[in-house]
Amino acid sequence: MASLQQTSLVIILIMMMITFFHISSVRATVYFVGGPNGWTPMFDTNGLTLDYTEWQSPRTFQVGDTLVFHYRPNEDNLIQVTHQDFERCNLDSPINLYISGYTKIILDKVGHYYFLCGYHCSQEQKLEIIVNPSPFPTTAPPPLSMPPTSQSNLPTSTAVNKYSSIFISIFIMALAYVFLY
Repeated sequence: MASLQQTSLVIILIMMMITFFHISSVRATVYFVGGPNGWTPMFDTNGLTLDYTEWQSPRTFQVGDTLVFHYRPNEDNLIQVTHQDFERCNLDSPINLYISGYTKIILDKVGHYYFLCGYHCSQEQKLEIIVNPSPFPTTAPPPLSMPPTSQSNLPTSTAVNKYSSIFISIFIMALAYVFLY
């Protein structure tokens, strides 16, 4: 029969596993803005301009998440602006200007972020992001590798380090088994 000490250890290990699984589900997420099309003007099947509200609306952004903008450097750009400049498509006072074709923005604070394209803002190529606090302390996601060669290979989002806690939990269970039996 298992001793009280062994039973307590098993209960603690099970609680640790539950905690690891829960934390893995709330880790930072990497979002590829615009999905497989990237950061480009969006059109419906009739050729009418769409805005990025449809892309943004089903997503909830939290501190620690990352936005990845993939665009054509000579045909699009990325400009971070104030709310006022966002509403007016005003390019005169940018907070940040990105022209590389591949831009990674880590959402490091709660609040509104406003982005637009200096070439196509009037065609609704602009994005407002509302960032919520993270329920747990966050660390910055690992750096992303070089940009993909094809925009069609871009996922719309991926969880960062989702399976690392599963590995840790299995390792802890194996250690507990070795020490208990």
